[in-house]
Order: sequence, then C-alpha cells, then structure tokens
Amino acid sequence: MLNRKRLAALALGAVALAGFSPAISDTIPQPVRFAAAPSRLPAGQLAVLTYNVNGLPFPAAFDRPRALAAIGDSLARMRANGTAPQVVVLQEAFTPEARAIAARAGYRYAAFGPESGDAQPELAGFSPDRSFWKGEAFGPAMSSGLVLLSDYRLSAVRHTPFPRGACAGYDCLANKGILAARVDVPGVSAPVQVVATHLNSGNPSGQPEAVNRVAYARQIDALADFTDRPDYQRTVSIYAGDFNMGHSPARLELLMGYIRHKKAKVATAMGRDKYAPLCRETPDECDGPAAIPANVPLRHANDWQFFSAPAGVHLDVVGREVMFKPGQGKKPLSDHMGLKVVYRFQ
Repeated sequence: MLNRKRLAALALGAVALAGFSPAISDTIPQPVRFAAAPSRLPAGQLAVLTYNVNGLPFPAAFDRPRALAAIGDSLARMRANGTAPQVVVLQEAFTPEARAIAARAGYRYAAFGPESGDAQPELAGFSPDRSFWKGEAFGPAMSSGLVLLSDYRLSAVRHTPFPRGACAGYDCLANKGILAARVDVPGVSAPVQVVATHLNSGNPSGQPEAVNRVAYARQIDALADFTDRPDYQRTVSIYAGDFNMGHSPARLELLMGYIRHKKAKVATAMGRDKYAPLCRETPDECDGPAAIPANVPLRHANDWQFFSAPAGVHLDVVGREVMFKPGQGKKPLSDHMGLKVVYRFQ
C-alpha cells in the first residue's frame, strides 16, 4: 500500500523521471559476498517468501536505496548460513536499486514481471470513457515491480500485464500484472509453479471504493484467465503477493471466490500490526472464511500465500514466519514485512 502524498508526487513526476535514480543511490554500500550454504530444510520442503519492498522511484521516495540494499544483503547472509527461503517473490521492485536485490542476494535464478513498455491486452467491453482516469494518455510509467528469485532452476516463465482498463487511479502508473514460473524442487516429482501478483490498491489509489473495486474485480478475472490452463490442473501452484485487501469485505469475497474456484487452500495472510488489536477486541473478526493464523482480520490483510495441488499430491504448510520485522528503535526496511511459508510435499 502506498502513501497518498507520495503517490501524488509520483503522479506528477513519474513520466519525466521514470528510470531516474537520485544521487543518494551513489552511497549504497558494496554488496556483501557470501557463498551459499545448503538449505537446512529437509528434502521435500520448500520455503517461499513474499515481500513488498517499497521500491518506489523518486520523487515518491527519497530514502529507499540503502534500505533496498540492506534487504538484499540480509538475504545473502541468510543464504550463507542455509536459512534463506529458496524462493522469494518481491513486489514494488520498480527502481534499479530494488531490482538489484536479485544480484545482491545471490540467488541463482531470477525472473521479472511485465515491464513498463509491455503491451496491455484489451479488456472485453472496456470503454475508455468509463476509465475514471487510467493514465491512458501516456500509459504506465513503471514496470509491474514483480520479481521472482530462486535457488532452484526456473523454467516456463510467463508474465502478462493486467488488461487496459483493469486498474484505477495512481495504480495505473505501474504496469501491474502476473508473473509465473516452474520451480524444479529437488525430491518433488510433480511440477511446481509459483504465481506472483500485486493487485490494485484501495484508498491509496486515489479513487473511491466503487471505482477501485471494479479494477480489482477485473484483475481477479485476469488472474483466473492466466491460470485456467489444462497443464495448470496437473501442476502444484503456490500463489504469493500483495493482494491489497483495502479493508474491504467485497474485495475479500472476490479473492476468496477465486481461491474457491482454484480449489486452493490459504497458507496464511498478514497485515499491518496496527490492525492486530482488532483480533483481541473482537475475536469473531478473525474467524474469517479461512482457518489460518493471520495476524489481523482477513479484510485488512494484504500479503497472502495460498496453494493448490493436483490429485495424488499432498501438500501441507509446516511453518510460517514473519521476516524483516523492524528492530526496536530501528526504522523498518519497508512499509510491509516479509511473509515466509514452508511447504512440505508428500
């Protein structure tokens, strides 16, 4: 989720400054070089991290390069001691410094989502007159911000932007979409793919709920079209990303409808800690449609992982961890925390 004032600045400067990095990027420390150690996870297990790194370009953010470098270096240290997730899904990796997390962390394989210039497919029945300011005059100024990192070989990489008209407000400055890739998980005979996405924001989009929810529904439809392939029905699918609930029960129902459509199970979801007291004050708020240990009511949870498996493949969640939590008295590295899930294949 993006700060409204920063989004306003981004809206004013994105076209002229796309790809520009302020001088502060020159102060980024040199990458930490470590040799990766074997994962400590038993064979047949896979750890997936989803993390919105808040990699916004200038003028929306002035102080991100060092924090983004620290994220990459932290992952490199984890890889050196065998505790890093084998797969990492990043959102809002818009800037060169954010994309450089891939190199700094040292993962062997990387895949990137739609770029700013990638053509958006047409949306059936879309009328530009009803676009509610979609940035149609100049198109998206930024990429999708999606990055997929893996210690295991990636193949069958696919990505697509959301269709024209499937965005609302400031979110249209980014070419949001979907990124998917097969991951060759050792000891697992079934094909495994990771599907990454970042859906339209709510109030921070600058558009009212009635408008941004339409964009959200169109993106859910696009996600369904992207994943409703015959080969996907024979593939283990792990979905990870920022699903931007926007505190909206209607958005939650749209997402849960897609999860039911895919016959998927929710691994976990996470939101900002400031909404966690709602679970203590009104426990029923956290007894939502998925029996998962979310830290907030699901309609406040942005970061999600869910999964589906074909007949004959048993997949369990055996671990969950919140990563990149701010240390006491320290500034957080992003406006999100990382959400890691450990899956076990049987």
